[in-house]
Amino acid sequence: MIAANVLEQIPLFYDMGREDLERVALHTHELVCEKGNYLFREGDKADYLYILMSGLVQMTAKGPGGQQTVIEILYPGDSFVLAAVITNKRFLMSAEAVQRVKVLKIPGEQLIELIRHGGDFGLRMLATLSTQYRSMVRQVKNQRLRTTAQRVAAFLLDLAHDQERGENHIVLPHSKKMLAALLGMSQEGLSRTFSALREQGVLIDNKQVQIASVAKLRRFCGFSAVLDASERTNGPKS
Repeated sequence: MIAANVLEQIPLFYDMGREDLERVALHTHELVCEKGNYLFREGDKADYLYILMSGLVQMTAKGPGGQQTVIEILYPGDSFVLAAVITNKRFLMSAEAVQRVKVLKIPGEQLIELIRHGGDFGLRMLATLSTQYRSMVRQVKNQRLRTTAQRVAAFLLDLAHDQERGENHIVLPHSKKMLAALLGMSQEGLSRTFSALREQGVLIDNKQVQIASVAKLRRFCGFSAVLDASERTNGPKS
């Protein structure tokens, strides 16, 4: 078990009553996973909800030929995978530690019991599921409606919106290898796309990205801060 005040620092449990917090904390365990190890694998029974406290986790899936692709990168404060846990299904993806991570494991039966009680916690679970569904819809729209160069441009603009460093300056959060996997392309393909985006005023030096004209890049890929920007969860309070 962990202390209830640890849970109250996590966005998923903001404003939860003390009694409910203590009930969940009683059954919550902390787990440390080293880089390259798996928290769970595709096909495992979804008995626990995981909450990432520190580090990065990549959600991956395998194709028919055994090839592995990155579906999503998770950051501190993210919970995963709620839908599988509350429906008592199996995980559709594997969760691999990109670096040393610390997570909390919460038994699914405890979450379901709290949801049955209703109130603010049930609403927060619905909001979390809604956010994750909307993220999936954005991914599908990106794949179906944009070219490769437009998808990468939209990804950069989303980073600019999220990082709040000034829209013309972005710091790439991952290696090009991981970014390529996340965007569903090879490293060579990503490098070619970065080169092609020079025509749109995008200059990349290692992890530093400069955008000459944000308005021009938005027109190129049809990016909307209202419709395309990710609805990321803030990490645990420090």
